[in-house]
Amino acid sequence: MTRVLIAACMAGCVLAGAAGGILLQRYGGTDALIDWTGLRHLVTAHRVRPVEDRIPVPLPAAAKGRTMVALAFGQSNAANSGESRGQAHPGVYEFYRGRIYEARDPLLGGDGKDGSIWMRLGAKAVASGEFDSVILVPFAVGSAEIARWAPGGSLHGWLLSVIAEARDSGLVFTHLLWQQGEADAMAKTSAQSYREGFLAMLAAIRRLGVDAPIYIARASRCGKARPSEEIRSAQGGLIDPALRIRSGPDTDVLGFSERYDGCHFSTEGLDRAAALWLEALRAKISPFPTR
Repeated sequence: MTRVLIAACMAGCVLAGAAGGILLQRYGGTDALIDWTGLRHLVTAHRVRPVEDRIPVPLPAAAKGRTMVALAFGQSNAANSGESRGQAHPGVYEFYRGRIYEARDPLLGGDGKDGSIWMRLGAKAVASGEFDSVILVPFAVGSAEIARWAPGGSLHGWLLSVIAEARDSGLVFTHLLWQQGEADAMAKTSAQSYREGFLAMLAAIRRLGVDAPIYIARASRCGKARPSEEIRSAQGGLIDPALRIRSGPDTDVLGFSERYDGCHFSTEGLDRAAALWLEALRAKISPFPTR
């Protein structure tokens, strides 16, 4: 009888949250408001992933020498939706819910189940000799428009929670990698709305004390639709060295032959996207250390 009453109470609480339009969750010590439309992603993207088969690594062992600490965020092409899984690589790690693990696909912080750009980027960055280690802090959700990342959106509180938890665990971000835009191209988001949402999201990140440069990929291509000039214009117009907003790669150049379903990257597309990301980070204004 007691269990029935508890279950009824929990159901009532959920319905009350639905009526109010929000659910209040607590993650990483930070309160996050999740709107009702984001509940599905609360269940899928934010569930606790099994880590029993992952190898934990202490921070001093992972953050050795020249270390890249990268927040890798955005929508499906940032979220384990690639055709094949990247190989684990020495010196490439992942931060997830307070701990660091040897990284492997699918990365724990994305809602997809297959391969990522980021494993390949990490491997290339370490293999290049420019970094001794890479610690990825992924947080990516498929089909997520910019409005969901901005203040008031269903992902905003979770994004800040992930960043705060990494910070509180002793990580200092060196790079913010933004791979997003296809959902807004499909939704026909205006360049002004995209710009305002992005800048509001970034301002909230900066208020957490994260001063690392953010790199914006040109990303608007998905399916049969041509790349969106509206979204590409917004992404390009955001570049501002004074605000530490820098140009990432143009992943719209990856065509159908490099997208296994017309939208998400094939094995070849993942490899090329990672190479384009590394090239962008190596640009003159990049903080990559040199020998």
